[in-house]
Amino acid sequence: MATLPNPDDEQDIEASRMTLGEHLEELRSRLFRSVVVLVLVFSVVYAWRFDVFSIIQGPHQKAMVMLNEARAEHFHGLIQEQQAAGQEVDPSIWFEEGYPEAKVLTPSYRSEDRLKHFSADQGFLLRLRVCFWISIFLAGPYLLLQMWGFIAAGLYRSEKSVVRRYLPTSLGLFLGGVLFGYFVMVPYALYFLGLDDLNLDTLEVGSQIASSYLEFMKGLALAMGAVFQLPVIMLALSKLGLVEADVWSQYRRHMVVGALVVAAILTPPDPITQMLMAGPIVILYEVGVWLTRLAARREASEQALS
Repeated sequence: MATLPNPDDEQDIEASRMTLGEHLEELRSRLFRSVVVLVLVFSVVYAWRFDVFSIIQGPHQKAMVMLNEARAEHFHGLIQEQQAAGQEVDPSIWFEEGYPEAKVLTPSYRSEDRLKHFSADQGFLLRLRVCFWISIFLAGPYLLLQMWGFIAAGLYRSEKSVVRRYLPTSLGLFLGGVLFGYFVMVPYALYFLGLDDLNLDTLEVGSQIASSYLEFMKGLALAMGAVFQLPVIMLALSKLGLVEADVWSQYRRHMVVGALVVAAILTPPDPITQMLMAGPIVILYEVGVWLTRLAARREASEQALS
C-alpha cells in the first residue's frame, strides 16, 4: 500500500519552498539552459545532416533489398514454370541482361532504395525535421535533468526516491523499444507490406515518398518505445497498492488478446508486423509479472523482519 509522507518529507518541502518570483526565475533559467543545449546539439547534428538522413533511410534500404530479392525469385519461378510447360517466355521483361546468372530486375519491376520528394524544398525541410527529432533524442537526458531539477523541489523524499529508482529503467526500456522498432519493426513491416504486390499481374514500383516513410518509421519506433514501458508501469501500479502482484498472473489470457488488439491498432494491417509487436508485449507482460512478484516477496520479508 502507498505510504503517507513522514515529517522529514515535510521538512524537505519547507526547506525548498520558494516564492512565485523565485519559481519563475528558476523556470526561466532552466528553460534558457535547455534551449542553449538543444541549439548546440542541433547545430552539430545538422552539420552531419546527410549522414544522419542516410542512417534514417537504413530500414527502408534493408526492406527494399529483401523485397527485390523476393520479387526476383518470384519472377524466376514464373519463367521456369512457363518453360516447363513448353511456353516461350522473354526473361528481359523482368530481368536485365545477364539472367539467369545475375537476377537483376528491370527498373519497371525494381523498388528503388532512394526516397522520393514531391517538391524542391521538401528534402531540405525533411532534413530539418529529422535533425530536430534527433537533437531532442540526444539532448533528452539533459532536458529531463533540467525538468527534474525544477519539479523535484516540490516532491516528497519518498516520491523523489521512486522517480530516481524507475526513471533510468524506463528510459532504457524506451530506448530499447525505439531501437527494436528501427532495426526490426520498420524494415520487416515495409517488406511484408510489399510482398502483397507479388501476386499482382502488373506492379507499380519505384521510390517511396520520403515524408510518408518518415512518419511511418517515427510512428512505429515511438509505439515500440511506449510498449516497452509495460513492466515499469506494472511494477509502479503494484508498488502504489493499486494492483496486487497475484492479479497480473490471473489476466494472462486477457493480455494476449489485448496485445493482439493493441498491435492491430498501432501497426500496419499485415499479420506478420502485428505479431512482431504482439510478441514483445506478451514477453514484457511476463517480465512485469515476475518483477511484481519479486517486489511483493521482498516487501513481505522486510515487513516480517520489522
